[in-house]
Amino acid sequence: MTLVVRPDAVVVFGPADHLIPAIIASDGALLDAGRFHVAARTGTTTVGRLYAAGAWLVWPIMGKGCGRGSP
Repeated sequence: MTLVVRPDAVVVFGPADHLIPAIIASDGALLDAGRFHVAARTGTTTVGRLYAAGAWLVWPIMGKGCGRGSP
């Protein structure tokens, strides 16, 4: 779904140590990170790079407030 929708932000499940460099390399911005998840603003190639880096699931953040700095 994230490959079709192209969201502004995503939550990603997978090995964070591989996903964070993929976000940075794609002009994305890290919003939050845990052991097996990462939230990020996306660049133009972020979703594809995340899957290439070993992401298990890339899910779009569609609603306001989640990872966008507003309540």
